[in-house]
Parts: sequence; structure tokens; C-alpha cells
Amino acid sequence: MRRALDALYACAAFVAAASLVTIALLVLAQVGLRALGSQLPSADDFAGFALVATTIVGLAPAYRRNAHIRVGLLIERFPLGYPVRRALERGVTAVSALLVGWAAWHTIRFVHESYVYNEINQGLVAVKLWYPQSLMAFGLLVFFVALLDDLVTDLAGGTQSHLAAHAGDAMPVEK
Repeated sequence: MRRALDALYACAAFVAAASLVTIALLVLAQVGLRALGSQLPSADDFAGFALVATTIVGLAPAYRRNAHIRVGLLIERFPLGYPVRRALERGVTAVSALLVGWAAWHTIRFVHESYVYNEINQGLVAVKLWYPQSLMAFGLLVFFVALLDDLVTDLAGGTQSHLAAHAGDAMPVEK
């Protein structure tokens, strides 16, 4: 199971990175084409789609590597290993999982509606909106799985991924 989850997180990281590279390539193409008196149709639309994919699909990998910006005003008042801190970490992870799960559910419904109603973007290049929206749903779903993964790991006596990354511990790998 650990290998499958790690592969899922690696896939999300790859998609987020590829989306970021897409933005860079679109910007370079636009600069080059404008110098030649031309332009790439709907480049801003595609860059916007890629920006959303980079941001949302990158949530789970960033979270697991402790690269998220966390507001730890209350939690950081307690030392690591202290029972109150552990309870707060569990509570925050559980509430986060509920909120992200709720957002993922409604995003999936939103994508389904776009598919059913065949919604098309308003740019020069017609794109069915459920294509880029699917990346947003995928990213939220993977983030939800990552939060559940950490919650289950914590309840089983392990260390949440972002705490292990913060401490510099090696993530245990199931063989």
C-alpha cells in the first residue's frame, strides 16, 4: 500500500512540475512570437489552466515534504512528542481531511456538471472545461488521500509525513 501511495504522490508531483514547465514554455513562446509580430492563441488561458494545475496538484507533494506554509502559533508552543501537541496535530489533520474531502467532493461534482453540459471556455481556442478542471479535482483528491494517510499513520503510532520531513527523518518504506 505504501508503494502505491508514494507512487500517487510522485505522480502528482510530476504533473505539478510539468504544469509549471508548461507555463514557462508558454511564456517563452509568447515572447518569441511577439518579437516576430505574432502570438499564440489563448496562451493566457492555457497558462491559467497550468497555474491551477501547478497549485492544486502540487498540494499533496508539498504537504508531505513540509513545504507548505503552516501557521503553528498554537501547536508550536508545545514541544514535539508532548501529548497535547500530538492531539492538536491529529485534530488539525482530521479537520483538514474533512475540509479537503468536502472540497474534493464538490469539485468532482463541478467537473461532472461541466462534462454533462459540455461547457467550453471563452477563449480563442475552444477547450472543454472539464479537461483542466479534472486536474483540479485530481489534486484535491490526492491531497485528501495524503491527509488521510497521515491521520491513519499517526493513529497507528507513526509520524505524520510533514513532521518526519521537518525532523529530517527518513520516511519508512514498506518492503
